[in-house]
Amino acid sequence: MLRAMPFFLFLAVLASAGPACSAEGLTLAAVPSDSERFADVETLGRYQALARYLGTQLNAPVNFTPVANPFTAAKRASRGEYDMIIAPAHTIASVLKAGYNPVCKEGGTVETVFVAAQNSKWSNIKDAGGTKLGLPPFESIQASLARGELNSKSVETRKHFKEARYFRSQEAQLFALEINSMDVVAVDSGLAEKWLKSHPGKIIQRTAEAPKMAFAVNSRRISPEQEKKIESALLKYNEAEIHAQKKMAFSPAKREEFAAISSLLNTTPKELAGAHVIGARQASDLIAKGVAVIDARNEAEYVDGHIKGALLVPYQEVSAKEVGFDAAEDKFDLARLPQDKNAAMLLYCDGTPCWKSYKASVVAIRNGYSNVYWFRGGYPEWKAAGYPLETGKNK
Repeated sequence: MLRAMPFFLFLAVLASAGPACSAEGLTLAAVPSDSERFADVETLGRYQALARYLGTQLNAPVNFTPVANPFTAAKRASRGEYDMIIAPAHTIASVLKAGYNPVCKEGGTVETVFVAAQNSKWSNIKDAGGTKLGLPPFESIQASLARGELNSKSVETRKHFKEARYFRSQEAQLFALEINSMDVVAVDSGLAEKWLKSHPGKIIQRTAEAPKMAFAVNSRRISPEQEKKIESALLKYNEAEIHAQKKMAFSPAKREEFAAISSLLNTTPKELAGAHVIGARQASDLIAKGVAVIDARNEAEYVDGHIKGALLVPYQEVSAKEVGFDAAEDKFDLARLPQDKNAAMLLYCDGTPCWKSYKASVVAIRNGYSNVYWFRGGYPEWKAAGYPLETGKNK
């Protein structure tokens, strides 16, 4: 029956299945880059060759699992289903907290740019309010970089733009810009620069750069000795005979680099209307004056360590991590906040990638609190500054 199954259907079944397991082997999940598809035999062969190579270097079977969707791969990796994973950088950044450690990068860097017509009057994305915005495929790293940039500029996409639409391909976005069905498009910088050589247009904003692809190991299932062997093998892969036509070259990666990418992609806005956005020094001064401090994280995080004197009021987050989030999807107990809505109140959570205190501050402001201080850097910034900490539950 398997021989009679169409090739594309076979790949779909393979990609949707759980990770291949073996009592003696290791599992390698692979997510293709934005320019690759597992339906392409050469792409599939490239990752299969990598799995075979690692198997020979580790003296253990390496079971190859193709996963077409980055979000699906991140979810399964977060459950600890893979021993190793090679995927776009935003997928690797999203599974750091699940115990995955990046060991190598591959494929150079990626950057998203916002492109507008040559005669447009906009000089940056905030100027382009009321226009039609075309975005890359939702799950792509280019889209993640674009969303991070919009969030950092406090742009509420659904309100700022007349229309914001995700396209199936970045080439289709540029065609939409060419025929004036979109006013601004966010696309890969390399693709944009190639297109601009033969089309009128201009780049009005750039995102930060990120590695294109990365390889990470599950440190809860891979020993430090195995990790070193894997890193060494990857760094030599470009010279290996098996790799001759596979076009993969790895370079060392640092965990801190991907933590920064996680912060970049999930970053909270740098401003919040109706609130004072403060740093650790200002937070310390306010606390010394007796200002109420609200920790919006979950109980486990609070118990592990919190700002001395802070009250735990968890923000139960379901809504999207974006400026225009739907607070109705979340839960936040306003009754536990100070009764005097004119009194100063400081809210924080787990640093700039954490949206809980941002959302809690927004909800508080919408409900009449007029003196809100949002400590954007939160617990990590407070701890790094050496200010007083506590552990344990609320007293």
